[in-house]
Formats: sequence, C-alpha cells, structure tokens
Amino acid sequence: MTKLSNEKYRLEFNEHGALQALVLQEDPHAMNWVVDPAYLDKLGYPDQDKLFGEWTLQMDGKEVQSTALLPKIVREGEHRVTVEFNHEPLSLRLEYTLEQGRLLWTVEAQNRSGRPVTLNGLHVWFPLSSIMFRDQNVLRNMHESCAVFTHLGGDFTKFAAVRRSNEAPHLGVYGIEGRTAAAGTYCRYKNAFLEQVSPSLDGLLFHRLSLVEDGRSMAESAAADWIYGNAYYPLELEAGGLVRWTYVMLHFRNMDDFYLRGQELGHPRWTYTPALPREGIFRAELDLPEGVSLSKLRLVSAPAGTGDLREEDITHRLQPVNEAGGRYRLSLQRPEAGEHKLELLLEDGRTDILVWNVLEPIRTMLGKRAEWLSANSYLGEEAAERPHAFRPLSNQGESLGKVAFLLMNNRMSTAVPEQVAKAEAAAVHDIRQHWFESGDFSRPRPLYGDFYRIYDFDYIGHVFYLLSQMDEELLKLHSPKVYLQWAAEVMCLRLDPECHPGPREKAESRLNGIFILYLEDLLLALKQAGLTVWQARLLKLWEAFGRTLAMDARGYSGAITEHFYDNAGFGPTCETLCRLGILDEAGRYGQLVLANIGFSNDYRLQNPDRWWEALSPMIHSLWGGLVSASALAAYEHLGNPQYLEAAYRSTVAVFHCYDWNVRSTPRRLQPGEAASTYSVSAPNLNMPKLSRNRFGQSVFVSAEDPLFASLFSELSGDDWDMGEELAAYLLGFGTTAYLYRDSRGMMRCVNGHLTEEEGGLTITSYAAYPSRYVLLEDGLDYRLPQGSRQSRVQLKDGKFRMLE
Repeated sequence: MTKLSNEKYRLEFNEHGALQALVLQEDPHAMNWVVDPAYLDKLGYPDQDKLFGEWTLQMDGKEVQSTALLPKIVREGEHRVTVEFNHEPLSLRLEYTLEQGRLLWTVEAQNRSGRPVTLNGLHVWFPLSSIMFRDQNVLRNMHESCAVFTHLGGDFTKFAAVRRSNEAPHLGVYGIEGRTAAAGTYCRYKNAFLEQVSPSLDGLLFHRLSLVEDGRSMAESAAADWIYGNAYYPLELEAGGLVRWTYVMLHFRNMDDFYLRGQELGHPRWTYTPALPREGIFRAELDLPEGVSLSKLRLVSAPAGTGDLREEDITHRLQPVNEAGGRYRLSLQRPEAGEHKLELLLEDGRTDILVWNVLEPIRTMLGKRAEWLSANSYLGEEAAERPHAFRPLSNQGESLGKVAFLLMNNRMSTAVPEQVAKAEAAAVHDIRQHWFESGDFSRPRPLYGDFYRIYDFDYIGHVFYLLSQMDEELLKLHSPKVYLQWAAEVMCLRLDPECHPGPREKAESRLNGIFILYLEDLLLALKQAGLTVWQARLLKLWEAFGRTLAMDARGYSGAITEHFYDNAGFGPTCETLCRLGILDEAGRYGQLVLANIGFSNDYRLQNPDRWWEALSPMIHSLWGGLVSASALAAYEHLGNPQYLEAAYRSTVAVFHCYDWNVRSTPRRLQPGEAASTYSVSAPNLNMPKLSRNRFGQSVFVSAEDPLFASLFSELSGDDWDMGEELAAYLLGFGTTAYLYRDSRGMMRCVNGHLTEEEGGLTITSYAAYPSRYVLLEDGLDYRLPQGSRQSRVQLKDGKFRMLE
C-alpha cells in the first residue's frame, strides 16, 4: 500500500495504483470520500475494476482495461504519486499531487509510436462515496456518504460531493485542463423487499468520467442530445502526441462556497432561473474570475414543434454591473416553449454553458395532464382486469397519485364532471375492493405475497379525503361525508400499530409518509362534519405519532423507510415536525433535505438525489416533487431562504417528466403524457438506453432481476407512480409566489418575477392558480378570497395590494 498525506488530506493507494482512501484531515468523521474496496469485499460485490483511477480504453477498434495491465507506481517525494500504465502504442499516466489545501489529479495519455492512433473512448473511474450503507445506523449514512451534483459542458466541468448530513467539509472536484465529455454511473445494489425485509434496499454508485467519448456508450441518447452531443467524438492522437486532463479537489462549506472556490480556480460563476413559463422572464448573473475576459454570449434553443435549432448572438443583452467588466446581468423574455442553452465564449477560447427551460404555462400542463389521464388511463367497467382502475395497474399505492391529482386539479379549477366521476368510480369500485378484503378497511389484502405495505394507505386515504372535499353535486356514488369517514378509517388503520398482526407492518406504521400533505386538513374536516369519534381517535394517533417522531429525532429514525436511507423518509419527517411545531428537530431533518437537493448548470440536474428506479442519479417525479414540497414547508416554518430556493429549483426539474416540448431525450412525450423517471447519468452503464432518457417501470418488464420481474412484469405504461407530486405542487407553488431579500439586501422573487413600477414592486406569479403572495421576513402573507385568482399584485409601502 502506498500512502500520501499533508495537513489537509490523507490518501491511500492499493497495490494496483487505485485510490482506495481519500480523507479530509479536518473531518471529524474521517469519511472516506471514495469507494473502499473493503466495503465491496464485505458485500461480495465484484467491482475492484471500478475503483478510483481504474480505466477502460477503446483504441483503434480494440478495448483495453487497466486491470489487465501491471502499472508502475512511483512515490515522488512526500506529496506526489504517479501510476503509469503502458500498452503499446499508448502510455497512460495518472498523477496525484498534494498542494497545500488542494489535491491535483492529472490524467495523461501519450502516443509513444511513430503513427497516429484513434481513441474512441477513454473512461476513468472516480467513484465518490455515493453509498446507501446496509446499516440501520442512520448516522453512518449521513456522515460517510454523499450526493454528487454534476456540472458538465465546455471547459468548466465540476462536481459537488455533498455529505448527506449537510455538515462541512464537503468535497469539490473542478476541471482546470481538458474537457470532460460525459459523466456516467454504474449501480450495484441489493433489495430484499420480496423477502419481507424492511429496510430492504442498499447499494452504491460508481462514477465514471469519459475523457473521450464517441457516443457509443449511449448511442440512443447521443443521437438525440443536441445539448451535449457536440462533445461526443473520437480523439486523433498524432505520433508522439500527448493529451492531458487535470482536476483540482478541495473542500468547501456550502453551495455558495462551492461556486466561490470554482471562481478562484478560473471558473465563471452563474446564478440563473432554471425554468420559467412562456412569457416569463429569464434572469442570470455572471461573475467572471479575475483576469478573464468575455468574448461572446450565444443562445441556442430548440423551439417546440420544429426540428431546428435556433442560434442567437445575445452578447449585447449582457448588462455590466461594475466598471471593471467582470460582473454582468442578463434578462430575457422567451415567447416560445422549449429547452435553451447559453454558451459563454471567453477571450482565451474556453467555453461554459447553462441549460435552462421554458415551459408551457403550468396551468396548461396540468389541464392537458388531466385530459390525458381521463381519456387514456381509465378503462371503466368493461375492463377485464380490475374494472374502473386507472392504468397502468400496480399493487403499490403510488399508482393512485394520478387519481389524487385529478381530484385536486378539479377542486382548484373549473371542474370537469366526467373526470371527477371516473376518479370516484375508481375509488369505490377498484381502490376499496383491491386493497381491502371485501372492501373492509380493517382487513388489508396481502398484495405482496404474505404481507401488505403500510405506505399504500397514505395514497388511499388521500383519494378518499379529496373526494370528501368535492361539491356534492359532482359525486354520483356516495356523499362527501361517507368519503370523509372512509379517509379517517384508513388513516386510523395506517397509524395504529395495534391494528396490524405482522411485525413489518407494525414497524412501518411508525414511519412517515405522504399523509402529511392532508392529515391536518382531514382532522379539521372531521371536526366540522361532526364525525367527532373518528376525529378524536385519529387525533390521538397523530399526537402519539408526533411524540415518537420527536423523541427519535436525534437518532434520525425518520430517515429510514423500506430503504436504509431515503428522502421519502426524511423529507416528510421534516415536514411533519414543522407542522407539529417541533422546529429544532425539524431543522435537523431539514439539513438532510438541503443536502439532498441538487445544484447544477443544467436545470435537469437540480433534482433531489435518488437512484433506485433508474439505477443511476435521477429525477423521480414522485419523490422529487414530494421532497421539494417538504423543503418548501421547511422554508415557511424555519425561514431559511436556502429551503425556498432548493424547493423551487427541484420542483421545476420534476416538470421535465411532463414536458412535451423537450427534444434532448430519446423519449418524446405527447401533450398530457408523462414518464415517471429521468435518468441523469450519461451513460447509464446498467441500462445504456436510459442515458439522459425519460422512462417508466415498463422498461423493466423483461428484466433479469427477480424483484423487477415480480413488480413490473405486466406493466404497460410509464406513469404508474405519478400524480401525488402534482398534488403537492398545487398545495405550494401551485398557488404561491414568494419574495425574500438575498445576502446583498436585494429583493428576489421565487415562482414569479419582479418589476419596478410606480414606486413599488409588481409581482407576476408563475403559479398555476395564483392566489397567495408571501414576504416571510416582513410577516406579509397576502391571500386572495377563496376561488379568486390574480397573477399580478403590487408591493408598495410595506403592503401587498391589488393592481388598480
């Protein structure tokens, strides 16, 4: 073993030259920021070929792997190690150098022959510690694992590895020489769900840098990817030629510090609007490093309904903020929906990019979605299997989110009686009969072999509660009061451990879930309807649940669900504690939420970190949207604008799963159609066809994995676990625009934009049903009368008011 250290870092290399330990000396938890081969051995994973610094090369049509070669490992003084591989005609050299507060990692490829060679791919593994440890000690998953947020495009690749506890130091990786064509991942996991084990899922991601990539690793994605596709090409290395890539690794404290450190290394620094509706205002701010000059700013867009790309020189639209010219502002109004890419060209020839999106008005997207579900998903009583169910069929309660969304959207807009009738028929004739023996709420059906899933009841209760809130004339089968009692019965079953005979079900009844979206409203509705017995029983269970959650906050038990560490646990737990007024403990879970939500130069990579359904980092529409909602609840109760910004950027990322104007993915959508998942990695090395693609569980129909085969063998659609995130959106950003002052005292608007008019500020809301405006720090919460909508209001003399 070879070791390297200074006052900031400690490195260990195995006998093959792979980096097996990277520890920040000031880290109180001594976290290893790279995958440890000892952990792989413990789990029986055969992935020693994916350790940090191992590589794969495609050269002149042949593939070479580092594990087939014997490297020369040399320690050069106290602070440098080189690992050199020779495979004629190429020499590949990896160098690790400690320089005061940073680690330099360089990869060099040199052609030692007298003839040119063609590199079709050069892929180097750099697996950061993105691990869900098989350990119910939540603190290990918090302190020794990280989420990895990627910034690609041009010459300024960077990665933010954020510890899951959100406790600094974190690790930043910054490219300072050479272009990185792609960043892929490979997932290794185990899921014992079918064995009635809970928690059942653990696993890890191996990250891979493609220094050269001709597109073969992800052929379908490369063909569609107009945003990054120009990076996919072979490299011709002349006789004696040498090519080099250098990355700097250093610690950072938080998101702002991550970008500041990048700026100190020569990276441009951006803040920008990740997505906006048509006719909205895109705003960006650019800070250039000292000594760097701007040459040109170009906007490339893919307008909806065309096959063309539009290029515009918008350099003249940049407004200098300071006389030195290093700081600029940009404001653009875009009348057409579609993805946009800003390309910044510097005087020295280097480039940087931003990727953002223009959406249809969200209200339009929701309306089209409701129409599509009603026309395509509901088959009615003539269906041979599960009449009146919404398709695709699933035993998991997540599939009922589309019913909840239909009801909530009809409640907030002009109701479409046919849509409400279909949702009601599904609730009465399918949901009640499928999940409960003979429709008896005290006898859950064991749909998973010999057990049932507690979390399913969260979704069922939501559907019944929303039916109880519909106008009575829209309901055909029962009265609102009947549905209200059904919701209470289901939630009392859900929250009462004594109602369940199995140990798994008893344990999971104490875990959090999406019921937090409506439980308080349900309790109030029960009281108002005179259902006092059910209200009292449910209130008692709810208060006991909250006390248990608060007592367990220091052990972070709310971060465990069916998975060993899950944003489906700590997101709702944070929100529950907020709503119960247990704010100190809520703040503990809030830090896990902040660490979970991405930040990037690409709007699609700002999603909450999750990998299970895609086997790669992904946007998961359901839990992306629900964790975003939890972040928004944390902002309203805890007041930190970081929650607000994180909630919004992750919410608009989720709409990528619904956006029919997107042209950068192989999977295209029709208006109202949706796909539950977007795989962020390119390539996704488990399933290359999923690379930067949208999909649903139907892709696993023929999967070899027995769990996938069992759960998804008969699925025919891609949106079975969607809809609840739209319900969560409607409860937050669906109605509300937020104002706050940033660290410089400048007023900012989230979910809308500001203009100065007549001595005040005019706020234009992007909400689907705009009826609320909030400036939390000034105690201003302006709500329009129920049923009223107003997309523009004024803030003047310390008050919100209607525009005259």
